[in-house]
Amino acid sequence: MEVNINANICDIATEGIAKVLRNVFGIIEKEVSLDYGGTIEHLWIDFELSQFGTDRRPPFPFRFQKKVGGGVSRLTGLRTKVYENVGHYSVRPDFDELLKLPLDSIPSYALGLIYLSTSILVEKRKKLGGFDAERFRSDFLSSSNKHGYEIAE
Repeated sequence: MEVNINANICDIATEGIAKVLRNVFGIIEKEVSLDYGGTIEHLWIDFELSQFGTDRRPPFPFRFQKKVGGGVSRLTGLRTKVYENVGHYSVRPDFDELLKLPLDSIPSYALGLIYLSTSILVEKRKKLGGFDAERFRSDFLSSSNKHGYEIAE
């Protein structure tokens, strides 16, 4: 399974945080992109870093799609890549807390929230064809802690 953890959308207040998190997320996602069984081939987790509109909608809930993409891009006119068996959801931090943290504490905070959010994969494992969510969560925790980002279970 290929894991992508994104901090793509940010605002002026969180731009520096996004840069730090992109590097951290890149390290962790490579280490947990393994075969965990089941039908899920891609897991996309968006870490929301823009407060714009967050008062009008909750974070995007987990959804599992058999096919994503394959249409024609409005920008280039080219056919976009097709991804199959994609799990996708977003995680939203407490912005008041996030913006008070020192920059070196933010990765641990963000990874902790993401780790907690992965409990949804345990709940959905039957829908995911026997995906070993516990092993994924364990690997995520181990990778985070190995790189010095202390998160608790």
